[in-house]
Amino acid sequence: MTQNSQYRLAGEMVSKIHAVLGKHEGYRTLHADGRLFRGSFEANTDAARYCRAVHLQGDKIPVSVRFSKGGGDPFAHFSATVGMATRFYLPDGRVTNLVMLSQKLFIARSIDQFIALVEAAAPLSPGGPPNLEGLRAILPDHPNAAAVLKMRAESPAPVSFGNTAFHAVHAFNLVDAAGNITPARFHWIPVDGEKGQPATDLAAQDASILFDEITTRLEHEPVAFDLTLELAEPDDILDDPTHLWPDGRRRVPIGRLTLTASTSEAEIGDPVMNHDPSMLVDGIEPTDDPILHIRRGVYEVSAALRSGGWRRAGSMSRQSDIA
Repeated sequence: MTQNSQYRLAGEMVSKIHAVLGKHEGYRTLHADGRLFRGSFEANTDAARYCRAVHLQGDKIPVSVRFSKGGGDPFAHFSATVGMATRFYLPDGRVTNLVMLSQKLFIARSIDQFIALVEAAAPLSPGGPPNLEGLRAILPDHPNAAAVLKMRAESPAPVSFGNTAFHAVHAFNLVDAAGNITPARFHWIPVDGEKGQPATDLAAQDASILFDEITTRLEHEPVAFDLTLELAEPDDILDDPTHLWPDGRRRVPIGRLTLTASTSEAEIGDPVMNHDPSMLVDGIEPTDDPILHIRRGVYEVSAALRSGGWRRAGSMSRQSDIA
């Protein structure tokens, strides 16, 4: 891949997503509605065996987590897809992100495939609903995307963020202190166990139900997740986020995240909070997954559009109401 391949068509992708899902000023292109929470992460002794990243060496690391709805409409009801974007605040002042979904896979394996799917779903008239019939019509030409959409349609919806497992749809290469590389996928596994409900039941409830539930829950008790590695075997595909590895891959818990309270962009001091999943540190390297690479450009375009970019950077208040 070329050095700037992550920016190829990023602006066009954002525009096409807005055409399908709508553009809501001041909000993210996807996962528009979200809430922030704070806590800490502490790696266990297994973590350093696989990775030399500074936040995986056993120190207690401050974190923030943004739980979010899927989709681009911040006023919509919840669906079966929700997000969990974790930011680790490193001792040297840097940050790194770990972005996951309640779904195990992304819907496209390439930039061109993603654009084809979004174009097929474009409304027949400006501002109209997504053209689902148009999307269905091209799915026979995209069997991998069809399989992911079927899996998503059949998946249960959350009853609580704190009882939902989250998955990084991309694989990463972990590098240990000796330079050995271990390809792996990350998962957050809720310590309190997984629970689900029919998506129709969740959609019928208040549009803020899961945010309200986790906020109230944290007023009484912490909510914890175990960070778990799913270790690849030599023939596993690393660059296709529409492909599940076979069942039975070894899983290793490498640390625990504990959330304790709500927070905000104002409290954190970052009114934009760009959760770019390619914002990595030494010890965690991207694979050749083209969707992972372009996400940097897409996130930067989306962040600039919702925040005013550098033109407003000097005047933006820390009391931002960006969701």
